[in-house]
Amino acid sequence: MSGPACAGRRFVALLSLAASAAACSPESDEMGPEAVFEDVTAEVSENVSTVVTVRWTTKKPSTGYVEYGPTKDVELVTPLETEATTEHAQVLVGLKPDTVYYYRVTAWDGDAGRSEVKSIRTGYLPPGLPQISVTGTGHDEFIVTTLLGLTRGVVILDPEGEIVWFHEEESDLSNYRARLSRDGKGVLFSSAQLSGEPSPDSRIVRLSFDGSEREETPIPLLAHDFVEHADGTLGALVLEDREGADGEMVRGNKVVEVAPDGTQTDVWTTWDCFDPMEHPGNDGNTGWTFTNALDYDAVDDVYLVGIRNFDSIARVNRETAECEWVIGDMGATIDIDLQSTTFHHQHQFQLFGNHLLVMDNEGSLAENESRVLEYEIDFENNVATEVWSYVSSPSVFTYVLGEPTRYSNGDTFINWSYAGQMERVTETGEVLWKLNSTTGGVFGFNTLAKSLYEP
Repeated sequence: MSGPACAGRRFVALLSLAASAAACSPESDEMGPEAVFEDVTAEVSENVSTVVTVRWTTKKPSTGYVEYGPTKDVELVTPLETEATTEHAQVLVGLKPDTVYYYRVTAWDGDAGRSEVKSIRTGYLPPGLPQISVTGTGHDEFIVTTLLGLTRGVVILDPEGEIVWFHEEESDLSNYRARLSRDGKGVLFSSAQLSGEPSPDSRIVRLSFDGSEREETPIPLLAHDFVEHADGTLGALVLEDREGADGEMVRGNKVVEVAPDGTQTDVWTTWDCFDPMEHPGNDGNTGWTFTNALDYDAVDDVYLVGIRNFDSIARVNRETAECEWVIGDMGATIDIDLQSTTFHHQHQFQLFGNHLLVMDNEGSLAENESRVLEYEIDFENNVATEVWSYVSSPSVFTYVLGEPTRYSNGDTFINWSYAGQMERVTETGEVLWKLNSTTGGVFGFNTLAKSLYEP
């Protein structure tokens, strides 16, 4: 491979300049005498047909990585191993089904060297998955999401919209959110029930990419969303019932944290900031508050909680459980100005700087039409002004879920969830890329990632 191409690889930042030069030079195709490659093999996972595990041994402890790709140029790369060993294994993810991939191993032990290039073909996807069509080429990230239609499970789509990873859950529960695990080794996803009575058996599942390792964290009455903190602690929305002033049960919500050792702690409840008598909510069929979206800001150590039945979003101090501000309708401390449109029964959102992007599920005056709204917030005067909106053409309706994401260049990625559609659009509303699934293909919340190894 040429020098510029090699310099552009992610692994260069992880190696010394000497290692980089050795790994990228034609003279380094064979290992030095201290770390000769032995038994370089690859096999397709028996659990996930688009995942390949490459294994190799070295005579002396070393660290290494795998270069791989659909051509012999092997332009993709796994992360560098963090510990020197003689028994090595690296998992290749993001591979298309029924496709030949080439791979070789590069190791570092005082000198860098590479094995010969070999090949392996991935397996087929299971039957029954929704068919997906894509127009445009303006998207460049993987999409980690869930399927909630005729087929249920967790799925990863590549930038071309092709399914490159799939896990089907054999459960009556639904999967509303999937995220890449922070250790870079797999995915996290929720299994919960929100159609009818919530499930006491709900949980968050941690599954390795090859499907061989599974860990379940029981969280009874789990709601739509969860996050993972840097230390592996899980923060999740949970339903909570309390007796009201009139003796009737009131169904609110709380944020529960589960530490890596399994300790569960209630961090915040809707009763910490709101009163059912003063803030009654607007949809008694789904309970009092019905929180449905959760984000976390590590810089300020705050949660952002979407409260559907208040048409509001709250910023919650993780340490004090104080609602630092609330924007929207009920309980709001930040008002939406009278010249701006307001959101109704919103789901996911994104706060960046003093701008808030919201999936407005049911606020449009047009029947059965959802939209994305952007507000600029004046925190000094506690007023928000609408500065951007987008409705798909033709319009679509997602009465639950849905998630918008703003990029630094002004593009917006929109997951219309129950409409089975995703889009990437410019600031002017030009559609760069659009994905549609066949009937029965319904998406949950999503996570976007340039690399599946670096969440």
